[in-house]
Amino acid sequence: MTRAPRLGAMIIMWALSTGVSAAQDQPSNAEDVRKELQRMRERIDVLDEQHQADQERLLQLEEQRGGFEPAPQPSATGTGQGNLFNPQITAFLDMGASVSTNGSNNAFNRFNLREAELDFRSAISPSADGVLILAIGEEIEQTAGGTTIDTVFELEEGYIYFHTLPFDLALKGGKFRNSFGRNNLLHTHDMPQVTRPSVIQAFFGPEGSATVGASASWLVPNAWDKYVELTVEVANADGGEEAPIFGGPDADNPAVIVHLKLFDDIGETSTFEIGGSYLFTHTSGDSDFDANVFGLDLTYQWRDPDAPDSRSLLLQAEFFWAQNDVQGATGAFRNDSFGMYAFGQYQFKRDWYSGVRFDYTEFPDSDVFGAGDSEWALSPYVSYYLTEFIRLRLEYQHREFASGVGRDDEDNLFFGLTFAIGSHPAHPYWVNR
Repeated sequence: MTRAPRLGAMIIMWALSTGVSAAQDQPSNAEDVRKELQRMRERIDVLDEQHQADQERLLQLEEQRGGFEPAPQPSATGTGQGNLFNPQITAFLDMGASVSTNGSNNAFNRFNLREAELDFRSAISPSADGVLILAIGEEIEQTAGGTTIDTVFELEEGYIYFHTLPFDLALKGGKFRNSFGRNNLLHTHDMPQVTRPSVIQAFFGPEGSATVGASASWLVPNAWDKYVELTVEVANADGGEEAPIFGGPDADNPAVIVHLKLFDDIGETSTFEIGGSYLFTHTSGDSDFDANVFGLDLTYQWRDPDAPDSRSLLLQAEFFWAQNDVQGATGAFRNDSFGMYAFGQYQFKRDWYSGVRFDYTEFPDSDVFGAGDSEWALSPYVSYYLTEFIRLRLEYQHREFASGVGRDDEDNLFFGLTFAIGSHPAHPYWVNR
């Protein structure tokens, strides 16, 4: 079964069952109507992501019906729509503030503009979509000469996505976030916590890994009729200091990323996803210097069937292991490093989420860190949505560092304010909303 027909069949079945249920139990007042509509929308979003059929794939159905203009597209947090001539445009602003016991780091104890992002999306043919995401943010660096604060403008993502190809294939070309695990796919404003897990930063850089290249995904046929997807990406092996595991602009190309995932339902109220990732890249201009990174990701989500918009549980963990060649002061050597994060998040009210995340990481970039250096952190947090478009967040973090010269620790308090102007494009099903 191809992607779009499978999604269409599921939506039709869901609509029939929902219609029967609604006929039997009509809402009694305006508030009940609002809640029922919200519940219906969330269930549609879950179905859409669970079967990895983005909204734009409905264009195939329009083409089969003989039309060319795309069908209305449901939005995760709004009702805005794009069409072939007027792209869907969203602006995100992510701001924050911090209080830290680390007074020597001027990146803390200040207000900061984490990121402003412009997101443009449009269908450019019945079988292809275009995505352009521009980001503006603050970059704070400390050197021996003092602290510098720069405003950085960059192309976060820009690619064409062929989503309706024969044999359940999809292709992507341009700059995009790499399919290694789960968290690396997320933009800053979509993260479950204020901070990105330390293992992602240590292996792929402060914002995660996004490279220029090509990506192919395939729905793998199997005898168990389960959702299995294989993604293979071939990209530039650059990234430099921003992506420590990569070799920088002088590194031999290409880098190869592979991700295989299995998604399945557990009963009628829960879903489970398991994925494995592999990255091969060169770590310098010497083709004999390379890195192999392995990853395992696990995601479990539960929604209360009686209140799917008010109570839910999310559990997620990722594990990383890397072997990379490093040119040290006494010669080249092979560096091994391990890292992981795990968090649990509970939605205890319609607009309230709380959770806690544990981080542990070693450092693959031994030019900066010692081979035995590591850190761990514990981060409880709470999120509150004023509306679908405005989110407030508070996160406390305790971090401890271990190196060859001893141990150190710090305590941080992070405040986050995120809001969106326009409709929110599709995001992974496990992101809040």
